[in-house]
Amino acid sequence: MDRKSLTTILALVLIGSFFMPYLKDGPVSASGFEILTTPKDIAAKDFALLMIKYIWLLLPLSGIILLIGALNKGKYFIARWPWAFLPLVVLLFVVAKIYLDAKRVGPPATISEIAGELGFGFWVALAASVILAVYHPRSKA
Repeated sequence: MDRKSLTTILALVLIGSFFMPYLKDGPVSASGFEILTTPKDIAAKDFALLMIKYIWLLLPLSGIILLIGALNKGKYFIARWPWAFLPLVVLLFVVAKIYLDAKRVGPPATISEIAGELGFGFWVALAASVILAVYHPRSKA
C-alpha cells in the first residue's frame, strides 16, 4: 500500500473515530463531538477543562489536513509529519491528564482502571495515530 492510500484511509479513520465513544463511565459514554459540544457553562468554570475540551478538536482537524494533503498529490499544508504526529501527542496528553487528575483526587489509578474509562473510539484513534506516526511507506513513482 502506498503512502497516499494509507494516509487517506487513516485520515478517514481519525475523522470517523471522533464520532465514536472516547470516554466511558459505566453505561454513560461520550464521543469527541459530544465532549466538544458540552454546554459552555460547565467547561467555563475551569480553564484546564476548557483547554481539554478544545484539544479533542485537533484529532479531526489533523485528519482533515492529512486527507486534503493525500488527495492533493502529497502536497500538505506545512508538511506531513506534524499532522501525522499530532493525533498521537493529543491522545497521550489526554491519557496523562486523566491519570494525573485521578491521582490528585484519590489513590493513584492503575493502568487497567484508566484503560477501562477509554472507549472504542479512543482505541481506534490511537491505533490510527500510531500507524500514521511510525509507518512511512514509500510513495508510488
